[in-house]
Amino acid sequence: MVVENYISKLLYKHDCVTLPDLGGFVTNYAPAKIHSVNHTFYPPSKTILFNSKLTSDDGLLIHEIAISEKIPYEQAKSDVLEFVDNCKMQIEENGFVKLLKIGTITKNREDSLLFEPDTTINYLEKAYGLAIFVSPPIARKPLHRRLEQKFIDRKPVPYEERKKRKAAYAYLAIIPVILILGWLIFNTNFRNKDVQQSGIFPAAEQFSSDNQNPNGTIAKNSELNTSDSDIISGSDITNTEPSAESVFEPPKPVYYIIGGAFQYEDNAKRFTATLRSKGYNAKQAGLSKRGLHIVSYFDSSDKSEAMMNLALIRKNDNPSAWLLKK
Repeated sequence: MVVENYISKLLYKHDCVTLPDLGGFVTNYAPAKIHSVNHTFYPPSKTILFNSKLTSDDGLLIHEIAISEKIPYEQAKSDVLEFVDNCKMQIEENGFVKLLKIGTITKNREDSLLFEPDTTINYLEKAYGLAIFVSPPIARKPLHRRLEQKFIDRKPVPYEERKKRKAAYAYLAIIPVILILGWLIFNTNFRNKDVQQSGIFPAAEQFSSDNQNPNGTIAKNSELNTSDSDIISGSDITNTEPSAESVFEPPKPVYYIIGGAFQYEDNAKRFTATLRSKGYNAKQAGLSKRGLHIVSYFDSSDKSEAMMNLALIRKNDNPSAWLLKK
């Protein structure tokens, strides 16, 4: 009979096992850990402590031995006390005693008992089969630096420069509108002038041929006025030239890369200042449908440019950034 085997067996199921007149072995849960220097991974375990003041017999060890060996309780108790006396004798003679699968008990100069546990045995049943292993560090390429360099190459256009470009595009869009309006006005006046002259000359010839009858003259004048008004109104009705509204093109949509939406405007302003300190051309992009203040990293009228910057921002800064079209 080896008493150490029964102590080791009981430590799997109990938190404390006492050796009468010597001390008690107490287990304590230790979580999994990683050694940052040698890259060693340790599974969760039970660490063993020794308390020399737990000398009273709780009957746990003696009862286990009596049941397993099928011997009387008194005989099991006698065997345990004999084992304890043998351990004390080894400590006095050699200065230490080694307990198999448990640890080593030594005596210092102050006659105090010290305990060094055996770390090769894991008494945590849930960690059965989990061994200590060493994992070498993973050599990673400097992906962050490479992506950051790409992001610098595709830096968003400053707000002032984009504002100047929009103004230039607006002026270029107005020029053809002005030319078309000028052409319409000139062409309309020219047509009205030709139509009036074509209606006046025949009426004048009739007036000169019938100038001896005053009533006939009045009749010709009334006919002239009537024909003039009909001709002018007809030219107005048949004028189907395109209007300025059909020529003017609406402005292109703007794509915003949104970084967050806030209920309070002060929070949105602080987030905007934080993004600007990182080098982004951030600004508040108005309110959402729910009335939240949205903040954008970057905005552009070019969708491909916006999508490219969205991918870079998701990788480097904010995986939850999204695209808004206005």
